[in-house]
Amino acid sequence: MKYPARLSDDLKYLAAWYEWTGDEKTEIRAMFNGCEVTVNFLMALAAAHRAGYNDPAGNSFMTLDRWCAKHALPSPFDKSFTRHDLEEIDAMAKA
Repeated sequence: MKYPARLSDDLKYLAAWYEWTGDEKTEIRAMFNGCEVTVNFLMALAAAHRAGYNDPAGNSFMTLDRWCAKHALPSPFDKSFTRHDLEEIDAMAKA
């Protein structure tokens, strides 16, 4: 699987936001290795944080779903989530 160019920057952003340890970074890499749905989730999570999403409890996989629904976007776990949806989140951060 070829990864989107932005994934590296998004992972760095998330690592800083969540203060991931080296072991956590390794675990995250293993989670998305070859899994497009997880890659979409991680990119959407970083974009949502830039757009004002906040998840201090670390329950991103549940609360990001609700945040996306609130903004009329599909769940990043859904196959219908596209690069266009990611661009919509990016646009919210710039507004």
